[in-house]
Amino acid sequence: MRKYLKITVGLLRLLKEYLINFGHLKLHGISYCVCSGVKFWTHEGGICDIGKKTWFSENCLLESSGGRIKFGFNNFMNSNCHIIAIDDITIGDNNLFGPNVVIIDHNHIYDDPNTLICKQGFTSKPVTIGSDIWICGNVIIGAGVTICDHVVIGANSVVTKSILEPGVYAGNPAKKIK
Repeated sequence: MRKYLKITVGLLRLLKEYLINFGHLKLHGISYCVCSGVKFWTHEGGICDIGKKTWFSENCLLESSGGRIKFGFNNFMNSNCHIIAIDDITIGDNNLFGPNVVIIDHNHIYDDPNTLICKQGFTSKPVTIGSDIWICGNVIIGAGVTICDHVVIGANSVVTKSILEPGVYAGNPAKKIK
């Protein structure tokens, strides 16, 4: 009984977010789990496209500021994951994301020392994450990164360059270790 109550409450949370982000949050069916504190924030024409059987644990944030976030089928986001797009972030199928994972497709420009950094704008490059990937806790994935299928990224890693070969990666910056 408790399981069905949790699923129902999660669907109500998702419905609330759907109504708040009407037209900018695209869903494919009703097979989702959305825990407390999850936010879908779309503005400036941004889109969040969420595939079926996707689970969002507590306090996840998906922000699309004029960009697009697209999830495939059957993904699990552990607590406090943040995905922020001003360009494009695409995530494949059957992926696991540990707690506190951050995926961002942009960086601040800071070339002019006489101008405030917050006034210099952004550069952005799309991020693509394949399928059958386990991204462990506290991983940061930066702009322009492509991650192929069948990859494990170890805890506390920083991914700044594309990963084009299956394997286990870890470190700052992330390198193949197995």
